[in-house]
Amino acid sequence: MRSDVNPASDAVLQHFQWIDGHADTWRMLSDPGALQTIIDGLASLAECEQRPDLVIGIEARGLALGLAVAARLGIGFAPVRKSGALFAGDKLLQTTEPDYRGIRQELSIRRDLIAPGSRVVLIDDWIETGSQARAAMRLVARCGANLASIVAIVDDTNDNARNGLPSIHSLVTSDMLPSS
Repeated sequence: MRSDVNPASDAVLQHFQWIDGHADTWRMLSDPGALQTIIDGLASLAECEQRPDLVIGIEARGLALGLAVAARLGIGFAPVRKSGALFAGDKLLQTTEPDYRGIRQELSIRRDLIAPGSRVVLIDDWIETGSQARAAMRLVARCGANLASIVAIVDDTNDNARNGLPSIHSLVTSDMLPSS
């Protein structure tokens, strides 16, 4: 792990908790010091291979985190919305594979927000099955751009989930978290 993300990893581990068997990543974001440290760590990971041209984030937490990381890097942001969200403009739609709960989502992105040839980084709080990341990658490709990497607070993927995805960088892995 890169030494410049160690403080962010420490902040995640210090503030992470399970609530009723569910991972709570909101608590760590409510602490202003932890929030800033985590955003700095995610931004560092986002540019570790090569500086991206654009950040995308899937609503809800990925949208909030992605906006903050894009602002920190001084680059643009494009949201990936879930079905039912108001989202004016020419959109591309992509249905996800089933997630860990067996649920499929319809994701959308505005075609005009991603320039062809752009290096795009996806920011999220947690990656497990990769279903939403794969759908977002397809949307980015349909815009003529490249999803260069995925950056998450927690990486909970296995080899099968990583199959077909670009490199994944995270502040912590799920095996580092306290037991539920």
